[in-house]
Amino acid sequence: MSSIADSLGGLVKSAGIVLAGTIVSNVLGLLAEVFIPRALVPAVYGRLGLAYGIVSAISSLAILGIPNGVTRFLSEKASAHEETDVLQSGYAISLTGAAIAAAAIYLARFEIAALMDDPAVAPLLVAFVPYLLAFPIAKVSVGVLRAEERTTAATLAQRIGPRVLGLALVAGLIAADRPVVGAIGYWLSFSIVGALLALYAVGQHIDFGSLVTHLPNQETFRELWSFSWPLAAGASLHLMLSNVDIMMIGYFLDSASVGYYRSIQPLKQVIFFFSGSFAFLFMPLATKHYSQSDFAGLDALYTVTTKWIVSLTFPAVLLFTLFSPAAIRLFFGTAYLPAAPVLSILMAGLFYRVLVGLDGDMVKAINRPRVEFYSALPGVAVNIVLNAALIPRFGIVGAAFGTVVGYFVYNTVEVVVIYRAVGSYPFSAAAFKPLIPTTLVGIGVLTLTSQRTLGLLAIAGIGVLLYTAQLASMILTRSFTDTDLLLVKQFEARFNLDLSWLTTLLRSE
Repeated sequence: MSSIADSLGGLVKSAGIVLAGTIVSNVLGLLAEVFIPRALVPAVYGRLGLAYGIVSAISSLAILGIPNGVTRFLSEKASAHEETDVLQSGYAISLTGAAIAAAAIYLARFEIAALMDDPAVAPLLVAFVPYLLAFPIAKVSVGVLRAEERTTAATLAQRIGPRVLGLALVAGLIAADRPVVGAIGYWLSFSIVGALLALYAVGQHIDFGSLVTHLPNQETFRELWSFSWPLAAGASLHLMLSNVDIMMIGYFLDSASVGYYRSIQPLKQVIFFFSGSFAFLFMPLATKHYSQSDFAGLDALYTVTTKWIVSLTFPAVLLFTLFSPAAIRLFFGTAYLPAAPVLSILMAGLFYRVLVGLDGDMVKAINRPRVEFYSALPGVAVNIVLNAALIPRFGIVGAAFGTVVGYFVYNTVEVVVIYRAVGSYPFSAAAFKPLIPTTLVGIGVLTLTSQRTLGLLAIAGIGVLLYTAQLASMILTRSFTDTDLLLVKQFEARFNLDLSWLTTLLRSE
């Protein structure tokens, strides 16, 4: 699969599957994340979220960047023997890192709790240790499925299976008046259930017996580690960028403030619905174009993917930015309304991450893993400085502002490096022009509904209106291209749909 047409076809099919799985996963996850805070007071919910946030952050660091390395190496390796060597090294390195991290959390649990000024955090850290131990198995196994382009199996293992079982668990335990245990079980299911399902899927194609009968190949071990350690260093800084706001809120403020800030995290994930769907297959495809020196195809893949991610994401971001109080009241109740301005700031500010496209996957595909570290470093520094200055004065709103600026610095550095390395950049007039009319429609609706209390149907109706406005804006601003027509044709063929009305519209334009 080397041509841009083949790449777009494969990307569309993969994105459609992952998107469907993401929607199901996030609907189930949102139900669980609504049940949990409604069953707990903000202080208890904040304490649980803080402990889970610490362990999940350390888990992503402990795998040492290996899953991305496994995906990239398997995308290039040809023989079964080479694939076995990569898998042996991948599981060995990531499991070792997780075991060391688990021991460190257990030994330092009281010191961490003291730093957060909440002794009750210590036993919760221990309760989440199984998450850390299962995490590398889940991630490396999904990395294998990603390289093999087995999108359906990966989506079931990573997104749908854990959410279904987790939701059933938390609903049952809340009904049994055990909401704290239900919350812990729900978050543990992400890695434990995911690891079991991913291992089963990988085991259908790979003989695990061959992985444990001898030690990993030393040369492959060194190559994988050499590629992955910069990703691990970058991941550590990226995790700080993602979680330092919650940790510094816990340090400067109280558990209730953490609860307010933590409650909006599920809604914030709408930013990554579509980028996550395209990201699954983007890096393997981009790697193939880069390894074949097809820089024109690589640039087209990057630009077109970014444009569609922006177009699909913007209406949802606009909805939760403009109507954040209504969303908070609907999903979490009036007790969590202090989080509404934070949701608006994060949704609007982090949309820049959508505008720069899949820049993180691009730097891996073009074999520049150290960029993750060098770009995250100034972003983290800016984030920490702004959090320290703004949280004591402005509370959780200051934390949101610091996070937005930190990510802006981080993503901008990556985009500059990508352009200097291969001449590709994500920005295009076709992606930006439709945003202006859609924004005006959103502001108009906000003005008309400002004195009303919006329910679920009203918010859903506004969302449909904004997506309709986005499509109309793309047509009116002539933002469709020949590549978009190719993408629609590929989608039509892959899913056996009749989109003749859309292709006719694009051709006439």
